[in-house]
Parts: sequence; C-alpha cells; structure tokens
Amino acid sequence: MTDDTNTKNVEQATARLGAHVRHLRQIKEQSVRGLAARAQVDATWLSRLEHGIYASPDPRSLWRLAQALEIDVEELYLDAGYSDGRGLPGFGPYLRAKYDLPAEAILQLEAHFELISEKYHDKKGETL
Repeated sequence: MTDDTNTKNVEQATARLGAHVRHLRQIKEQSVRGLAARAQVDATWLSRLEHGIYASPDPRSLWRLAQALEIDVEELYLDAGYSDGRGLPGFGPYLRAKYDLPAEAILQLEAHFELISEKYHDKKGETL
C-alpha cells in the first residue's frame, strides 16, 4: 500500500468514526459536553473526534465513550481502524484499553503474541 493510500484510509476511518459518534450522541439527545462528562473525557477531545481530527484516538477514551453510549466498544474500534475486520479489536488497542501498561510493555506483549500465533498457524494462516 502506498503512503497516499494509507493516508486516505486513515482519513476515511477518522471521518467514519466521528460521524458515527455524532450520530449516536444525537440519537441519545446528548450535548457534546453532556456526553463528555458522562464518558469522563474532555469535551474538546470529543468535539474534535466528531470532526475527524484524531487519526488514532486513545482506545481507553473510546472504551469510556462506548460505555457512556451503551454500545459495544468493538463498534468504535472498527470505525477507528483498530479492528481485524471481524469486529474484534487488534491486540495492541485491546491491551491499551483494558490494562494501564506502558507502551514498551504493550509492544513486548504484541511481539510475544505474534510468536505464539506463528507457532500454531501455518503459512496460510490455518491452525496446525
């Protein structure tokens, strides 16, 4: 994939996420400030998220936002591009959302997981 294609994909995911969050907020008849307070996120952050400014929003904030909107966090992870396409978040975003670990620990866990996954899958991705 070229850098232009990557940039376009990120921009599309960012816009999709923002539009989805705005739509869900409006359905719940909540203001930006009201939803932000309920989700314990900054109102400016939420407004910028809805306007598609954040290319990779913090998974923990998305998790809190999903809780406040009463939806599965996978919906927001999928829109943000943090999903594997099956509705599941990637391992890194999941770890960041679930555990308060430093970035180095997340990278180490992802590397170990990749080694284990390779051990139990053939080159076609099928389980051995």
